Order: sequence, then C-alpha cells, then structure tokens
Amino acid sequence: MKEPLSISKIEKELAKKKIEVARMQRNAAKKEADETKKEYTLERSRVAFERLQLNWIKWNITCIALGFTAYKFWYARVHEQGLQLGYYVTGREIGIFLIVLGFVSLLMATRQHKKNIRKLKLNYENMQPSISLKLSYVILVFSVIVFLIVIFRV
Repeated sequence: MKEPLSISKIEKELAKKKIEVARMQRNAAKKEADETKKEYTLERSRVAFERLQLNWIKWNITCIALGFTAYKFWYARVHEQGLQLGYYVTGREIGIFLIVLGFVSLLMATRQHKKNIRKLKLNYENMQPSISLKLSYVILVFSVIVFLIVIFRV
C-alpha cells in the first residue's frame, strides 16, 4: 500500500508548481516584450527610409526648379541678345543639366528605397505601404515632362 502524502509534501509540490507557472508567465511576458521591441525597431527603420526618400524628392524638386528657372532666365534675358556663359554653355544647357541631375538622382534613390523596403518587408509583414515611393514615381514623371518642355521649348 501506498503511504498517503503528507501535507508538507503537497505544499512543496504546490509551491513548485506556482514557481513554474510564475517562470512561464515571465518568459511569455519577456517574449511579448521582445516582439514589441522588434516591431518598434522595424517601424523606426521604415520611417527613416521614408524620410530619406522624401529628402531625395525635395532635392529633385529643387533641381527641377533651379533648372527651369535658369532656362527661363537665360532664355528670356540673355538668349534674346545672343550672350553666352563661356563659349558653349547657355542657360538652356544649365537648365537641362540640373533637370537631368535631379531626375537621375531621384531615380537612383527610388531604386535604393524600393530595395530597402523590400528587404524590410521580409521581417515586417504588417508594414504600411510606402507613400514616398508612389510620390517618387509621380515626381519622376513630372521631371520627364519638364525635361521635354525645356528640350522642345514649349
């Protein structure tokens, strides 16, 4: 026959179970905190990529504005008199150069942003779509239109 368990043995077993449950709860809370921290870090990375892309968009718009302004200034003021800066450089060439510089820099930045977002998406499934990427596409199309305006003197 088995000897009945004494109260102290039952209390010891109960204490062990309580300690085990408390340890499991701490591990679960730690795991949840780690997941939250990881998601927060990934969101910060996404926001940093978005800010960087928006800065490239500002750079592109600045280049387009300066290029178009240089084109119009030289076309309106200097082109009428036939003056040039140096021998071969006119305001039209400066404008075209600045517009192309802005377009190429935004195109390269957009490719890099798309690659970074794709890598981030592997670890961050519920990531929001990139609004700056869509805006970049719109600005790239706008850049091409301004370039064509300057080329064909519309």
